[in-house]
Amino acid sequence: RDPQAAFILQAQKKHITTMKFAVFAVLAASANAFAPAAFVARPSTGLNANLAETLKTMQGPHICYGSDGPTMDPPHDENEIKGYDNCDKFLAEVEKAGIDLSSGEYTVFAPVNSAMEKFASGGMSAEEVKYHIAEGKHTSGSISGDITTLTGKALIYERKFRKTFMDEAIIGQVDNFGGGSAYPVDVAADNGVIHTISVTLDPAYTKQNAEAGLGGVA
Repeated sequence: RDPQAAFILQAQKKHITTMKFAVFAVLAASANAFAPAAFVARPSTGLNANLAETLKTMQGPHICYGSDGPTMDPPHDENEIKGYDNCDKFLAEVEKAGIDLSSGEYTVFAPVNSAMEKFASGGMSAEEVKYHIAEGKHTSGSISGDITTLTGKALIYERKFRKTFMDEAIIGQVDNFGGGSAYPVDVAADNGVIHTISVTLDPAYTKQNAEAGLGGVA
């Protein structure tokens, strides 16, 4: 037998084997490319808290010791935080009025405790509570007009002094006289959003001056 012919025959067999493996690899890759992707579980985006639960646990604007701080025992810096002006007093009025904040998607304009003590120390009627709640989700950046509340009456929108007003409440107020504490807005819950405010809203409110805000800085 011709040794050279045998060598050529063996080389051809190796080449054919190599080609088979190459074709198999290409076919396998093509099949994988069109195969359905494996299912990957996505984390839940829910906050696991409705509006009432969020109102109960959220922090309002912080409260500083102020000028009394250095004279206390032990002393505290004036701008040291001593607590938070939360919204549990308003939540108590919501619950007393029998309003279910888990029954739909809402926006809540929530007065902080100090506002409740100052403007609603005797409590609120159901109508007054409803005037702080609107259907749908209205983020602070999306507010550009009047918003109808659960009473059927709308909060009046104004943009003036580079601030957003709903009736007399500033949305996103910064208390420059209390250590620069900001009133939280866009506090997210599973079924809506909360904006804290420094006053209570009155269903009897009317805009006193039709020209108010004109000529100011928007």
